[in-house]
Amino acid sequence: MLKVVKSLETALCAIAALALIAMIILSVTNALGRTWFSSPIHGANEISAQWLLPITVLLALPSTQVWKENYVVSIVTERLNPTSLGLLKAVGYGASAILCAAIAWFGLEEALSQMEIRATAGVTSLPVWQFYFLVPIGFALAMIVFVFDAVLSFRDPHEDINTGTGKSINHDAEEETV
Repeated sequence: MLKVVKSLETALCAIAALALIAMIILSVTNALGRTWFSSPIHGANEISAQWLLPITVLLALPSTQVWKENYVVSIVTERLNPTSLGLLKAVGYGASAILCAAIAWFGLEEALSQMEIRATAGVTSLPVWQFYFLVPIGFALAMIVFVFDAVLSFRDPHEDINTGTGKSINHDAEEETV
């Protein structure tokens, strides 16, 4: 199952990275066209804000949890024994999974509502309703990662485990530098 998570994480990161590159190219091209040719790209701001930015953020969200690229305040946790730390991590990951499930559910309801009315970007007639589905997709995948993390936290509570490889993130970093 971890291989599935790793494959999904790699694919989602690639899509998010391509969206980020496309957003950079679009923004630079729009700025140059606006400045030098007095001809901006029609709907460039809407494409960046309504299409590319959600792709970048919402598809990269599960990957940040797979690699544990988030802030950790360890004042209390470094003083806990392994059993307590494992339990605390499992509860925290479980609560995060429940929150992600709730956001995915309400995001799906909103996406279906936007699909019904065929929502557009507002200023332009560019359709944006399809991108509302990125919220439930991104948060559902993050929920899956949190569930796996809750289980993995019992195996080795003192290590932050990469959900894609099942190894310590410190071990993953050492392999990349060698």
